[in-house]
Amino acid sequence: MTFREEDRSVEVDGAVLAGTLTRPTTDGPWPMTLLLGGTFSDLRDADVDPRRREGVPKRGMYKILAHGLAKAGIASYRFDRRGAGESTGEFGVERAQEVADAGAVWRWVRELPECNGRSAMLGHSAGAYVLCRVALEVGQPDAAVLQGALYRSIAELLRYNYSLVRDYIELGEEQAAWVREHSLKAFEDAHMMDAIVDAIERADPAVEGEVDGVRITRDLSSLRYDLEFPPEDQFLLLEAPTLVLHSSEDLNVPVEDAFDTVAALWAAGNRDVELRILPGGNHSFQFDAEDYETRVQEKITMQNFARPFDPLYPAVVVDYLARRLS
Repeated sequence: MTFREEDRSVEVDGAVLAGTLTRPTTDGPWPMTLLLGGTFSDLRDADVDPRRREGVPKRGMYKILAHGLAKAGIASYRFDRRGAGESTGEFGVERAQEVADAGAVWRWVRELPECNGRSAMLGHSAGAYVLCRVALEVGQPDAAVLQGALYRSIAELLRYNYSLVRDYIELGEEQAAWVREHSLKAFEDAHMMDAIVDAIERADPAVEGEVDGVRITRDLSSLRYDLEFPPEDQFLLLEAPTLVLHSSEDLNVPVEDAFDTVAALWAAGNRDVELRILPGGNHSFQFDAEDYETRVQEKITMQNFARPFDPLYPAVVVDYLARRLS
């Protein structure tokens, strides 16, 4: 074995976050990387907590990444979110608390005796957004990796994802029935898309609509932080050398956002930016089914978490951080 792992916990405001420190077998200290998960990365390995949503396969994206980093001489820390997995506290807190928790872990990681003073942060999807806020509020990393990062507004992100489902529903009664059976929320959101997007753009706290004669209410209050600090503005805060990594077939965050992210970093004066687009992969750098129908169905049910990873992942991340943190 070329790495060692041990459980470590971090005390934050009102909770204890449980996680895993992965380190090389060589003598330390080592460079350190903090791994920040996205919207459905409740658990330290970037998996969904089954108490939140049953039947979603484990993808283990961050476990694979942590092991790859350790083999390259880089230690890492990944953790269960507040209230998820083995962490204490209330689950489903708003973004401000998520940023505060990540900031506390970032302080702790950089002070570990195992850290040699060189440290990086990696954020996937919404984790890239959190990374930028932590860099501003706590301190800049020596290197950053933005995986599948969102640039467009929250409203446009939801429009993009809801449109995918609505287009599938409109193929026919069979497809509509399948979506309704397997994800009633996705079915309702697709029908309420325009009302939800309009309400978000007006910064309304909630939106109501009717789907098949049933009155539906969606609470939008959890988006307040993201609306106050729009995703596109957060890249202006990142001063560290940065790798922007995206997959060409991302059905969660369009690949065009990667190019906009690079442009924003450059516009803010950060010229130490690398862009890598991996061909054919999805939001998690996994290869989806080739046929359209299976691809959409597996996205809706998140069964694509069981798909094989792009062989370039995590090698491209490991290579970048090894060069930047050596």
